[in-house]
Parts: sequence; C-alpha cells; structure tokens
Amino acid sequence: MKKTKNIRDINYEDLSKVYFSILQFGFSGYLEMASEGVRNQFSASRWWRRLVNIVGRLVALPFRAIYYPFKFRKYLNYNKLQNAPWLLITSSNNRAVLKILKERLPESVYLTYEAAVSQSDDIVPLLHGRILYRLYRFPFIYYQFKKKYGKQAWWYADYIFKAVGQYEACRHFIRKYEPAYIVFANDHTIFPRAMLLAAKSLGVPTIYVQHASVTPYFPPLDFDLSLLEGQATLDRYAENGTVNGEVRFIGMPKFDPYASLRNRQSRVQRVGICCNKLDETADVETLVDYLVAQLPQLRFTFRPHPADERNFSMPEGVLYSTKAENVFDFLQKQDLIIAGNTSTHLEAVLLNVVSIYYEFGAYDTNISDMYGYCKNGLAVRADTREKLLEIIENQSNKKDEEVFRKATYYNHTAGTAEEGRSGELAVQYLKDFII
Repeated sequence: MKKTKNIRDINYEDLSKVYFSILQFGFSGYLEMASEGVRNQFSASRWWRRLVNIVGRLVALPFRAIYYPFKFRKYLNYNKLQNAPWLLITSSNNRAVLKILKERLPESVYLTYEAAVSQSDDIVPLLHGRILYRLYRFPFIYYQFKKKYGKQAWWYADYIFKAVGQYEACRHFIRKYEPAYIVFANDHTIFPRAMLLAAKSLGVPTIYVQHASVTPYFPPLDFDLSLLEGQATLDRYAENGTVNGEVRFIGMPKFDPYASLRNRQSRVQRVGICCNKLDETADVETLVDYLVAQLPQLRFTFRPHPADERNFSMPEGVLYSTKAENVFDFLQKQDLIIAGNTSTHLEAVLLNVVSIYYEFGAYDTNISDMYGYCKNGLAVRADTREKLLEIIENQSNKKDEEVFRKATYYNHTAGTAEEGRSGELAVQYLKDFII
C-alpha cells in the first residue's frame, strides 16, 4: 500500500471536504423533500431530538466498543481480511447483488455492517473506539459545514455528528488489514462513503456494483471501476456530476436466476401493491380498500419496503409479502404492480409484469417520478384512482405481451444473448480490471 499523508497532518478545512463528500446525500436537498419519517432516519426534525441523538451517540459508542466484541465474537476473523477482496455489505439488498461475486470469487470476504450481519462467514469491522477517539473534531467540522451550508448545518447537526470519525477509523482499518480491493453496492450513505474515501486516500482499488436505480440526489460516480446495469444509470450519474473511473454495463446480476421465468399470462389476474417509506400509511390503506372494493375478481398482494417497520391494516383477502420474500419471488406471483418511487418498477418489467406508477399521496414535484421511469417509458403513469382503475381493467382483458422490452434503456442485457449472465460479466470485467 502506498505511503500517504498522515491524517493528523491534514487541516480541518481539508478534512471538512472529505466530510462534505461523505454527507453529500443528506445535503443534496433530498431530506427537505422527504417525509418527516424518512428525514428522521437521517436527522431529527426537532432540535431537542437532534441533541438527544448526539448525546445518545456519545453514550452508545463506548458501550458498543466494550460490548460488541463479545456480541459479534463469531464475526471477528480479521486474519481473513489480509490482502483479500472485501465485499462491503450494509443491507440485505447489497448482499443480494454481491453474493453473486462471492460465489465466483471464493477468495473474497464479506465485510458487514453490524446491522446487516446474517451469515457465518460475515466479518464485522468494530470501529466504535476509533470513532469515539475522533469526536473531539466535531466542533471544527461543524464550523466548516456552517460556513458552507448555513442554517442547514444546524438542521442536520446529529447527521454530521454521526459521520465524524468514521473516515479516520476506516483509514486505520484499511491500513491495518490491506485489502486487495473493495467492492461496494452502496455509494451514498455514511459508512460506505467513509470507507470509499478512506480506500481512495490509501490507493486501494474501489469497485462499484449497482444494486438499485439511481436518483438525482446521489453523489457523482467516483470509483476506479463501476459496473452499472445500463445506459440509464450512466446518464443519471452524468447529470449528478463528473463521472470518474472505468464504466462497464453488465445488466442486473440479481435477475440472472429469473431471466427464464418471465410472466406469460394473457390477462391480469394478480395485482401487487408496493409502497415505500415516502408513502403515508393512511394513503396506502385507502387505495387498497378502494381497489379491493372495485375489483373483487382480482387477487391483491401488499408489499411494503423491506425496511419499513410500520403496521398496515389490509382488507380481508389481501395477501401480505414480507421482507423475508425476495422481490423477484414476489413479482413472479403478480401480473401487474402498482407503486410510487421504487426500483421495483424495473424489476417487475424485467419479469414481463405490467408496472403502473401511482403516487399514494402527493409527492413534491422534485421527487415525483424520481427515477424517470415514466419519463423514459418504463412504467405507465396513473395520476388518479380512476385512471389507475381504467388501466387495470384494460390489462385484465388483454395484458401487454412484451413488457420487458421497455427495460432495455435501464438493463443492458435485457432481451439479448447475454441476459442471465450479468454475474459472469461482472466477474469478467472485475478480473480484467484488477489484472
């Protein structure tokens, strides 16, 4: 690993630029558009809750530094990290795409955020002590954010506080265990970005594998090698800022096992209703009640976002898809889906399932059709319940036969001879890059 400047020699103005990058997503304007529930996952909307979050983290870090080595003692095989490829996992969605690399790169190891640990070979980097040691820098970093963002720095003070120390802790961890390279499936939340910038500062190769659609609020693409699903992703990243590094198109690796299982129904009989954390509970429940009453001949299944912990009240007869069910397994049981801002639209269309974009409640204009699915012809838009009902009834009489062809802009391999080989392409491009 190349010799680099000691972090202690970097002034706070330079270090703040690192944290501007780490926290880019939170200061992109997204949180101002999001619901209060979504915003609170990043930063509390009330000032006193922000202070509680800061104090709570001050208490939690030393506790975790002592307790977590015991709690995660089965996942601390750090000797396996030395000179190995690291696959960084922070969620089940990350794992769904990176496991395809793991199967083909037996020398690789899962480096797993503690909240996402689930398999016996996961390795959890416990950095709490190192982070705690660096928290004295918060006032100086906060001051730089205040100069750049003004009152927004106070709005997201706990978000900034959560990030401070993670970059330095990741640098120490990387320098100690010297990975061959690091593969990411997330490029916009705090820990992956801290690890990314730490790796780049130390000359460790970084590879990105796309696992979901990209929004206008994501940071610019800045990996040594980026394996993207298709042209739509690259176009979106180009709008977000300068694209750095080598880019290859591979399609969607997690779709590989399902490429031969497309829906061939001639009419719609099964309807999936998918919501996300932007959607209000009452709005979702009202729509489901309406559709069940209007279309009693159809079978409905409700699927919330896997990370959504809310309880929804569904009418009798409506099936419920839990986070334990893979999204493609869920979609195989549907002929049509209804959803707002979610990449499930793309996954549905790939399986030849009709996809309708519908906003359960009024979205801010800046996040309406956030992924561009309606704009680019992937999903059909319904702006009213009456229009939604009309589309479903038409599809119930005669379902579109080749819905999947709408996905070619988003998925490079859709309908080609390479479809179903995205995992192989990813490994091929990765090996070519590393060699």
